Amino acid sequence: MGHDVEVSGETDSAAGDGGETTDLANNLSDDAIEEIAFLTRSPVRVRVLRTLHRRGTAERRELRELIDGVRTTVTRNLGALADRGWIEETDDGYAVTSCGEVVADELIELAESMSLAVDLRPALRWLDVDRLDIGLEEFERAEITMAESMNPYAPVEEQIDLVRRSAVVRTALPTVNKQILRACRQTAENSEADVELVIEGEAVERFRSEPRYVDLFEAVRRECTVLRHDDTIPYYLGVGDGTVQLGATDSDRVTKVLLRFADEPEVRSWAANRIDRFEREAKPVE
Repeated sequence: MGHDVEVSGETDSAAGDGGETTDLANNLSDDAIEEIAFLTRSPVRVRVLRTLHRRGTAERRELRELIDGVRTTVTRNLGALADRGWIEETDDGYAVTSCGEVVADELIELAESMSLAVDLRPALRWLDVDRLDIGLEEFERAEITMAESMNPYAPVEEQIDLVRRSAVVRTALPTVNKQILRACRQTAENSEADVELVIEGEAVERFRSEPRYVDLFEAVRRECTVLRHDDTIPYYLGVGDGTVQLGATDSDRVTKVLLRFADEPEVRSWAANRIDRFEREAKPVE
C-alpha cells in the first residue's frame, strides 16, 4: 500500500509541474510572438531601432548611411516601426518612443547573447558551463580550436605549444597523452622552465603501470612538478606566459575543444584560482 501512495504522489507532482509549465508557456501571447517575428524578420528594422536607441535621434538620410540601407527599404521600415509605436518622427528626426525603449533594451541584450552563443556554439557542445563558475561573457574574445576530421589533434597541438613557449606553465589535466608529457619533459630540461601538472589519479596509475609510459612518466616526474588529483578534473586548464587555455573532453577522454585567451586579466585570475584549488586537493607523485 505504501508503494501505491508513493506512485500516486509522483503522479500528482508531475501533473502539477506540467500545469505550471503550461501556464508559463501560455503567458507568452501570440501577439507578443508575432511582434518579435515582425521585428526580427528584417535586419533593417533591428538596426534602425538599435541605432536610434543609442544615438537618440537621426534623420532619414543619416539612418540610411549608418545602417547602409537602400532608401526605399529604410523608408518602408521606418513607417512600419512608427505604425507600431516604437519610433516617432520629431522636428530633429526619428526617435525611439518610450515603448520602443523597452523593446530596444531587450532586443540589444538578446542580440548580444545570441551573437555570443553563435560564436561559442562549437565549444558549448562540450563544455559543462555550470561547472565553470565564470560568466560566458568572459569568453567573448576567446579563440576556439576544435578537433575536426581534418586535424583531430588540433586542441592537443595547442596544449603542447603553450608548454613549449612558456617559462612558467601550470596545468590541470583530466586526460594527458604521450605528446604532452614529452613536451613537458623537454621544456623543463632544455629551457629550465617551471612546469607543473595536476593529473587525475586514474591517468597517473595508467602511466605508472604500462611499460611504454613508465620511463617517460618518471622523467617528467623528475623534471616537473607532478601532482595527483584523486577526484574528477572537469575540464582542462593551462596557464602560461600571457595565455590561458580552457579545454573539454568527450566521454572517451579525448580533447575536443580548446579556448585560448590572451591578455584577459579576469580569465587569468579565475584560471589561477581554479588551479590553486586543484593543487590543494592533490598530492605530489612520489
